[in-house]
Amino acid sequence: MKEYLSIGEIAEIFNMDVQLLRHYDAKGLLVPEIRDAANGRRMYHFDQIYPLASIRYLRRLGYPLARIDEFIHANNLQENLKTLIGQAQDLQRQRDELLAIIQIIQNKVEFVERELSISSPDKVFIKEYPSRPFLHIGEELNLFTHELFYFYPTVGFYQRDKKRFGAYLYDGKGLTDQVTLFDFWDFTKVPFIQAGRYLCGYHYGTYQTIQDSIAKLYKAGEGLSLNDCVITLNIVDQFFEGHPANYITGLEIQILK
Repeated sequence: MKEYLSIGEIAEIFNMDVQLLRHYDAKGLLVPEIRDAANGRRMYHFDQIYPLASIRYLRRLGYPLARIDEFIHANNLQENLKTLIGQAQDLQRQRDELLAIIQIIQNKVEFVERELSISSPDKVFIKEYPSRPFLHIGEELNLFTHELFYFYPTVGFYQRDKKRFGAYLYDGKGLTDQVTLFDFWDFTKVPFIQAGRYLCGYHYGTYQTIQDSIAKLYKAGEGLSLNDCVITLNIVDQFFEGHPANYITGLEIQILK
């Protein structure tokens, strides 16, 4: 094996971009042992393969370049072992977050597919629901800047001229798994949509015309004692569909005893 290798040869051995090696050089992370002053050509000593292998390994573990520089120049076995343990813990937290996100995505897809399979225009039915958890988000303007909007279906509460919104948590299963993902939220104080019988229907189209569908649902429920608050559940909304005419929203009105 040659004692010195060019930057191209090093890049070929590791199947990496030459520009990345130049970046490592600029950061002082892996400086070539020889640099030709005339043409700037870089030559690496064969032994520099080992620190480069360590750099690539640490990058695979998620270390930023600054921490890699500290690691490979620490010359402190115990300190490096401690940082590796800490990195493993960070990766475990990331794993838990990814698993929670995967479950949330699967829940949302299952919800949309299930609702699409039973929804249709002008359909009206009565359904008994258990209590269902949700998280308060607030006014309509707060929805689109709130992280929960993208993870969960939006639930709305239309009462006379007032509207408020939240994140619908389905049946509440798996909430404890999501605490690490949404540690900014107090999951011990989750409100619930009241259990009971609901008159249900669907609104197809833009939200500007949802009041027409709400009025039709109240008319279909004449003779029933109905709550003055209408619960809306976004099935197909702007997150999935770019054309408002294709939105689908579930409508629910509690039947009072």
